[in-house]
Amino acid sequence: MRNLVSWLVFGTVSVWSCVAWAAEPKADAEADAATANEAGAPAADADADADADAKPNDGATAPDKDSALVADAEAGGSPVELPNKTYLFVGARYRAIILPKFMMNLFGSGGKTLVVHGVGPEFSIRKNAFEYNLSIWYAGYGMDPTAFKAKDDPATSWEIVESRVKSIFITADFLWSQDFTPEFALNYGLAGGFGIIFGDLYRTQAYPGISGNPNTGEGFVKCAGPGSPDFNYCGTDNNHYNGYTEPSWSGGGSKPIIFPWLALQTGVRYKPHRNFAARFDAGFGTSGFFLGLGADYGL
Repeated sequence: MRNLVSWLVFGTVSVWSCVAWAAEPKADAEADAATANEAGAPAADADADADADAKPNDGATAPDKDSALVADAEAGGSPVELPNKTYLFVGARYRAIILPKFMMNLFGSGGKTLVVHGVGPEFSIRKNAFEYNLSIWYAGYGMDPTAFKAKDDPATSWEIVESRVKSIFITADFLWSQDFTPEFALNYGLAGGFGIIFGDLYRTQAYPGISGNPNTGEGFVKCAGPGSPDFNYCGTDNNHYNGYTEPSWSGGGSKPIIFPWLALQTGVRYKPHRNFAARFDAGFGTSGFFLGLGADYGL
């Protein structure tokens, strides 16, 4: 019995010793690991900081195209125009309207090519390469005495017509731009509006002079009065003598009160500075062909 108890005691002690012996290295390993972690943490943190310093935030420092565009547009006198930003200009325009003789001959015979000069202020609103040009401008349709008659009238109906007609136009140009550089662009679009007509249109019956041509009206001169000097041409059918002035539509005459301005146009835009833009315009419309210049100051 003693031997059995001794063996049991010896076995228990042996097992406990093995367990204790196995447990102690583990504790030491954990302690060593903890110590190593404590010692290595600063080094790891230092490495992380070094990596952070070595790899800057590319998104924060890399140049951005839009930012560069904004900076350029806002720098001094740069002509760059930003997307979705509205630009305002105020300035002046000039128009040389060319009314060819062949256009007059669509409605009558005779006449001559007429050049009309127009000038006035303009106000422009521009955004995303599209602009409105609003203008009130004056044009003088003056014409020296010229033989003219309606297309279907007989040869005896030639008259000497002299114009002192004028117009105040109220128009709007709608122009798109094809930009080649911030300074240069091709404009294209259309224009619409109307002219308020005033001034006198004189009509005097005429007869062929020494070299008068009844087919073209060349060489015709004014009649002195009814029947003088040639009753066939200087008749009494309409009594257009002695400075007769054609009444307007409101008075039963043929002189218009309102005249439409409709045109297709193109041209070149030059903007060397943020506060200045110039245009060369060319087009065709209800008043004939035209060439124009515009100069605007950016507000």
